[in-house]
Amino acid sequence: MDSSGDFRGLHLADPAPDSGADATAASRPAVSAEIATAPRFRSLALLWRRLVQRCAEPNVFMEPAVAGAMYTATETPLHVLLAWSHRSGEESELIGVWLLVIARPSSRLPIRTLEAPCNSLTFLGSPVLDRDRALEALSAMLAVVADDPALPKLICANQIATDGPVFPALLGAVARRNGRIVEIERRQRARLDAPAAGQGAPSSVISAKRRAELRRHRKRLAERGALRHVSHRKPEEVSAAFRAFLDLEAAGWKGRKSRRGRAIRQAPPLCAFAQTMIAGLARDGCAGIEALHLDGRPIAMNVWLRSGRTAFGWKMAYDETFAKWGPGSLLMEMTTETVFADGTLDVIDSCNRDASATLAQLWPERREIADLLIDVTPGGSARGRLTALAERLFRQGRGVARRTYKAHVKPVYLRLLARLGTQRPSAAPRQGTTER
Repeated sequence: MDSSGDFRGLHLADPAPDSGADATAASRPAVSAEIATAPRFRSLALLWRRLVQRCAEPNVFMEPAVAGAMYTATETPLHVLLAWSHRSGEESELIGVWLLVIARPSSRLPIRTLEAPCNSLTFLGSPVLDRDRALEALSAMLAVVADDPALPKLICANQIATDGPVFPALLGAVARRNGRIVEIERRQRARLDAPAAGQGAPSSVISAKRRAELRRHRKRLAERGALRHVSHRKPEEVSAAFRAFLDLEAAGWKGRKSRRGRAIRQAPPLCAFAQTMIAGLARDGCAGIEALHLDGRPIAMNVWLRSGRTAFGWKMAYDETFAKWGPGSLLMEMTTETVFADGTLDVIDSCNRDASATLAQLWPERREIADLLIDVTPGGSARGRLTALAERLFRQGRGVARRTYKAHVKPVYLRLLARLGTQRPSAAPRQGTTER
């Protein structure tokens, strides 16, 4: 990558053919791609499950249930890129899926782009690809975008994991088309790997001091009533628990007017999408909710999703009445032990924006994430270069503003509140929770 963030200088040559390569190439199935609707994608559920079993990287935000929620609960047109492998005399095999929407870039430049992930409640934009055909599938997908006159030729591929096999495949596919790919921003977020055979539970990554603190908190809460950890897995249980989660989130700091409606329930279109998505994922066995109950009512709830052997920590909320005892941290400790218990998961992706979130203090592993701009026009385009420049300047300016606020504005504001005898408003969210 050069200083402008462009990957064009990176040499990504195809492997040199060995003896018999021509015969092997001739025997390889043909690959094609199409732009489908959400209902068509949903009808391919069985082929999708086969793809997930052999995919390079799972991504729950590319699941048919997510596509269905976009289709039924929002007015945003969804474009489902499907890549197929065709072998004579055999059923075509699904080898790639990528959900894209038409939007404007984050800089709000008046330019139409294709974007993944679909909205602010989805946290990973990488396509799901057959591990053995990733480059071919992506090449076919980019070709169908380039050939469709109705689609933008720029793709904002956000929250792409750079430490997995999809990222190099994406670079290679763009290079094959002589397109242009620019890195807009890169950051890290927390993840937690499953313990290896013979090792302790994932909670062992927490320091002894922190474990002792959690035990004290659990004891104090138990003194106030019957404390119980509840796991919701059945679809009807998950749907009911999710409604309780929305109420719990809206009752907390995210529901205050000062947070400008960050609670899901305060944004009706997003709320409809979230309820439809969670219900659909639960029916497909891809969503669960963990709850910490005190005398039968939830004081902390954690919604987690899964696809293949990867879990995704989607959202958490807690009752601020009990904030000083860290119910969010207590529930997260219980959740990690629960989700890894049956040995069917390899990793939990925190879905946090970056490593500044609280989970980064608890989980030692990191997942590197990049936001990319892909221009499928051969040689790139002036529109693509302008968009890339605007995006990078906007992100840099936003980062400076955030750092300035945290370092200078917020401390003055909090000191002023203290002098006025006002309770610190940000204290509750910082009680060891993992909310987003």
